[in-house]
Amino acid sequence: MEATVVIIGSGMAGSHLAYSLVQKGIDVIMLEAGPKRSRAENLKTFYENPVKGPQSPYPSEPYAPHPEDGKYNDFYVQGGPDQFIGAYLRLFGGTTWHWTGFADRLRPHDFTMKSTYGVSRDWPINYDLLVPYYIEAEKRWGVAGDPNYPWGAPRDGAPYQMPPIPMSYMDQKVTEALDKLGLHSAPFSHARNSEIYDKRPVCCGNNTCVPICPIGAKYDASVHAQKAEDLGVRVETEALVTFVEVGDDQKISRVKVRKPDGSEFWVTGKYFAVCCHAIENPRLLLNSAQDNAPKGVANSSDAVGRNLLTQANQDSWGMLDEQIFPYRGPQQTGGLVELRDGEFRSDYAAVGTSFMNDGWSGNSDATNLAKDLIKKGMVGQELANAINDQISRHLRLNSSAEVLANWNNRVELADEKDSSGIPRPKVTFTLDDYTKKGLANALEVNRKIFATLGVADMQTDKPYLSNAIIGGTTIMGSDPKTSVVNADLVAHDHSNLYILGSSSHVTTPVNAP
Repeated sequence: MEATVVIIGSGMAGSHLAYSLVQKGIDVIMLEAGPKRSRAENLKTFYENPVKGPQSPYPSEPYAPHPEDGKYNDFYVQGGPDQFIGAYLRLFGGTTWHWTGFADRLRPHDFTMKSTYGVSRDWPINYDLLVPYYIEAEKRWGVAGDPNYPWGAPRDGAPYQMPPIPMSYMDQKVTEALDKLGLHSAPFSHARNSEIYDKRPVCCGNNTCVPICPIGAKYDASVHAQKAEDLGVRVETEALVTFVEVGDDQKISRVKVRKPDGSEFWVTGKYFAVCCHAIENPRLLLNSAQDNAPKGVANSSDAVGRNLLTQANQDSWGMLDEQIFPYRGPQQTGGLVELRDGEFRSDYAAVGTSFMNDGWSGNSDATNLAKDLIKKGMVGQELANAINDQISRHLRLNSSAEVLANWNNRVELADEKDSSGIPRPKVTFTLDDYTKKGLANALEVNRKIFATLGVADMQTDKPYLSNAIIGGTTIMGSDPKTSVVNADLVAHDHSNLYILGSSSHVTTPVNAP
């Protein structure tokens, strides 16, 4: 099998690259390790699965396994000290099947953390360079947002494709408390339809954005993966790439593919693009160590797998006296404007605090609530009324803090192998004081919000690493000694190898990658 461009991965990066190239008449093969499943199949799996986590609609296949809810330690070998629980999918369309749908651009300062705030490192590109690409991405996705509040990224009058998703009644009640504190809220921009767009329906508030939008109102990359295939991209699903071969000229010559039945074949090309997300990208490159790349492909710097990025979360929750009626609309429609950027980032992390329309579901559920009420002697209609009353008064705020690049936070190959025969990813991660201090500051703000709403006994958990954000591991930079790819995402070591996606990101600020 041969093509001009061989793309490994059909998620956000791979599908949009394939779509762009095929429109220019370029011969493209896109290799996807996982299966191609319909929305109906994924929904059926979700409904039948007693676990309702982000991975629940998407089975992990033995020939191309991915993390499973509640079993992260069965997938990752934890090097500690902090537990890494990054959730991603091997599936046609990739991990955006279960993303929230946030479509906020990064801020200009996010690219200049070192020069502006004296921490972390600068990107080799800036915000202005990316503006035309942001505009194109927003058109493809279809973004609903308020141009009067672009979440810190200048739009220069550029409109969104659709008006914003309305903030919920719960958002409005929280905003009333913010007004008393001199704080502000605003609606998020979403890759979620507030009007019919690209033949996809309007969001009807199913409140299951993570793990799956039942009707396809939320954009996911399967849309453009399918468009690319319809235009002529050759798609091979259930095609696990296990090895990248480097020629004597240091160019990539071909990749080895394994099918579920164990059969293998090679795919050759002129250019290669690795688009497998921030765990599988380094895993594949490191697993491809050979005479012409003794430390792994693109790894002369020893930077492959390093600078693993995520966000750190902390939840705050409580029960109000008045009903605010969560569980209506998308899971997040608005958030706190403050704490997301400023001079304080020289000292502690920026934090994005969201008002969670799914109540306490991240920290409790109706089953546990019902058990507690039954223990109090409630049954029948009395029990149903009590559940409905309490759930309608649940409020949860989620605070997500940026994490700085750290050379020692990394993905390596473990000694143990997974069901596909590939070494499991070993993750070593330390959450630093910069991030913890940012969360502590956000927690005090949350406490004031709850107190203003009449909740004196706000509950909180300990900071934990996000399962939704994974970045770094093949970061971009101008110095081949400390980075993996250049500003054009070309590997420093191999002129015909591109490494795409959030693995090239230098930082993970509060606007999701």
